[in-house]
Amino acid sequence: MDMISILPAAAVGRSVFTLIAETGLFAKTILLILFVISVVSWAIIWDRLRLYLRLRKQGVRLRDAVASKGLSAVMKDVRGYLPSVEGAILLETKRYLESRNKEQAAPGEFADEGPEIPTDVSARLHLDRRAMHEISEMEKYLVFLSTTSAVSPFLGLLGTVWGIMSSFLSMGVHGTASIEVVGPGIAEALVTTIAGLGAAIPALVGYNLLVRHVHRQETLIDLFISRIVEQVEALQNRRRNTKPRPSYEKKPV
Repeated sequence: MDMISILPAAAVGRSVFTLIAETGLFAKTILLILFVISVVSWAIIWDRLRLYLRLRKQGVRLRDAVASKGLSAVMKDVRGYLPSVEGAILLETKRYLESRNKEQAAPGEFADEGPEIPTDVSARLHLDRRAMHEISEMEKYLVFLSTTSAVSPFLGLLGTVWGIMSSFLSMGVHGTASIEVVGPGIAEALVTTIAGLGAAIPALVGYNLLVRHVHRQETLIDLFISRIVEQVEALQNRRRNTKPRPSYEKKPV
């Protein structure tokens, strides 16, 4: 039978808190750092989960609207689908089309200024840049979770080494290796180890889940951009075909 099964839960709880209260200054500093890191990690996980769920919900609405209503109809009310990555990309598409229309309406558009970039390539560049910006915003603060999962066990290990060193020093001072001499330092070492693992494990699990969601979102965004570029090219071709050609009159010599 282990100690937890022998002692009642209240006694075990009191002994743990007493042990933490009786640890040295160095161990308390490590425990405080690990506590702050753990709280910040949980706050980041909760914040990113809420954000990702909201972005996914709005993105599904927008993709369904584009599939059912068409690109032109959705762009008229694109701000109603924000915040979402797809909404930001569609808003960039609207700005791109407006700038292209202004360039085509401006005089001197056929001046010799070098080779013209095809519409699909130009639109793809604009939308890819916007997608990279949105993905970087989604990945914000995730590096803290990665750092926490890597650093916290080492902080706990540092407290462990310090506690074991204190135990050996106590053995040298008292000249004995009894449990009364060695026990407090070993217990202090175990507390910091548990605290380090308690901060690292949730951060590692949360980081892996969130990064997997971001990578899946990147794939969906890439497919969405491909469909938007195809529709933009078709829309531009339709406008060019329906645009009336100017009639040129022959000037007298």
